[in-house]
Amino acid sequence: MKSYNTIYYLLTVMLILGGFASMAQNDYGMLILSVVSIAFALIFLVQLIRTFSSGMVTDPPLRLEFFALFLLATLFALKSFQLYIPLMEWFFACAALALAFIYFNRMILHYRQYDTKNPIFAILLAVFYLAIVVFFLAMAMISFNFGLVKIAGGIALILIFGALLFSLFNGNFLVTGEKTTSVKTIAGFRDRYFLLISLFILFAIYIGFSGSGVLPKLYSDKYPQAYYQLINQAESGKEKPVDGRFEYETFRKNYEQLLEKNLKKEAE
Repeated sequence: MKSYNTIYYLLTVMLILGGFASMAQNDYGMLILSVVSIAFALIFLVQLIRTFSSGMVTDPPLRLEFFALFLLATLFALKSFQLYIPLMEWFFACAALALAFIYFNRMILHYRQYDTKNPIFAILLAVFYLAIVVFFLAMAMISFNFGLVKIAGGIALILIFGALLFSLFNGNFLVTGEKTTSVKTIAGFRDRYFLLISLFILFAIYIGFSGSGVLPKLYSDKYPQAYYQLINQAESGKEKPVDGRFEYETFRKNYEQLLEKNLKKEAE
């Protein structure tokens, strides 16, 4: 488990570096983001396969979690390469909803586990997990209602930072005769909570600051900016495919044909 945590940490650092490089209009920034997405997908796939080994106890929710995380990472990788598959937004939403359901159940489980030992501590743990549940619900709505996404993301940030501040000022909690902290207890649950909440906070901060103009948007010069605007319209549901094809697909085909003609002219 610790070895995976080290890999998670390194990939998160690379994700931040790739994001800053892309915002600084360096082509390699988007490449780093693509590689990181693929790496996350492979790690989650390996962990999913390991759950089927004979030495492990059957745990369907754990398998579903790894599969959903693998699917999300794969979809992010496809998006970074500007590739679109049919029903992509539905796969994304279903994976996010599955993870919301899993972590909601864990929230209930941990609350019941600690409610009789220390009710305030149990509520604090529930708030931490509720934040990630709301984040997943926001992800599920990305392709369908961006207005609600911002509201849900804001609520999730308030929950997580409120829980962190409460933990900071209240320090240790007495649970069954021993002092502990919320961070230490959650770390003992051995799930992907800290990885996911870190990624969500980074994502929420980027969305908030880039939307207000404080941070620049991620950059790639492979296609004109209009191409990426058409992709955003397709992913947000504002555009419906005509004859099974979105407008950005036609734009990309025509643009590549134009580049090919220009290359032939230069060669002549």
